[in-house]
Amino acid sequence: MKNNYDFIIIGAGISACTFASLLNKRFSDVSILLVEHGRRIGGRATTRRSRKNKILEFDHGLPSINLSQDVSKDILSIISPLIKSKKLVDISKDILIINELGVLKNGFTNYKIYRSLPFMSNFCKEIINQSINPKKINFSFQSVTKSIKRINNLWEIKVNNERLMKSSNLILSSSLIAHPRCLEILETNSLPLRDAFTPGKDIVVDSVLRETSKITYKKRKIYILYVSSLLTVQNFKHKYLQVLFSSVIRENLNFERLIFQIQSDGSMIIILHCTYINTIPEINIDNIIKSLTSLFIKYRIFFDLFSKARLINQMDWRASQPINHFLPKELQWSSSSKIGFCGDWFDFNCCEGVESAMNSAIRLVKLLN
Repeated sequence: MKNNYDFIIIGAGISACTFASLLNKRFSDVSILLVEHGRRIGGRATTRRSRKNKILEFDHGLPSINLSQDVSKDILSIISPLIKSKKLVDISKDILIINELGVLKNGFTNYKIYRSLPFMSNFCKEIINQSINPKKINFSFQSVTKSIKRINNLWEIKVNNERLMKSSNLILSSSLIAHPRCLEILETNSLPLRDAFTPGKDIVVDSVLRETSKITYKKRKIYILYVSSLLTVQNFKHKYLQVLFSSVIRENLNFERLIFQIQSDGSMIIILHCTYINTIPEINIDNIIKSLTSLFIKYRIFFDLFSKARLINQMDWRASQPINHFLPKELQWSSSSKIGFCGDWFDFNCCEGVESAMNSAIRLVKLLN
């Protein structure tokens, strides 16, 4: 892999892949590198393959894609071929809500809810596949950005404290290295983006740093449960089921949603998302199972699944979802420093999440000369 590129993009999630693909369509000879902390494409929409049991593969991050009724024509041009080819399927009817009384009902939403097939990470892969010259799009996985510098009109990015890569343009598809939470997550003493500029040198970057510091992020802890009993799983007739928890349950237990994924050998992975605003406490797995069996006691199939489930892993998503103080889209590009920003931390007319992330990437590409 070479060390010099026209564009380096920090991140390989949905906004990063949308930006890279559309940039490639517009400037097919431009060299692009996506630098990703994780092992695979997708960012928060990535898919995990178990190292201990190679059969197990599941979506442990973003479980689905919500799109509003007023989705932009640009996004439609990307997703319509995927819907037509059934690589993106509507699972709106497979979203249920359980309340504190243990009653399940269909979820009510003004959004269309999709999931990518066979796994969520395939959404990013299919976006990249829509590029004109994919050979110009490169990836560097398991690469932690430790520092960024602007030297002689070039960006220098150091990853894993060793490798140095250069580019004419830099794109941040995540606010991580511009937000104070970076100090803990990347175990650094200062913000990489702040270190790249002296205050006052770039008013766009100064504004991004100032406004980004005000964002509050929803943190998640993911509990990954495994049901090995094939007899129990075979009675489960739902293909893409997700269960959301009522506001009372979310407030009392921090449970956000459950995702059920049948594995290729007939076993099942159940993923429990728990959400927090500040600290992420430890919850005893026995208490989790007790709470779930109690909530679903009226529904035998769910009760049986939770009764036979065991915890096989857990993880913290500290760099998670922004919930307030989204940045104005006018701060997306600095022409003087050749640095751009995209992702779900930008305000796009009340749309949020994946839709906002994609719109920000689409707009950023259009800003480039």
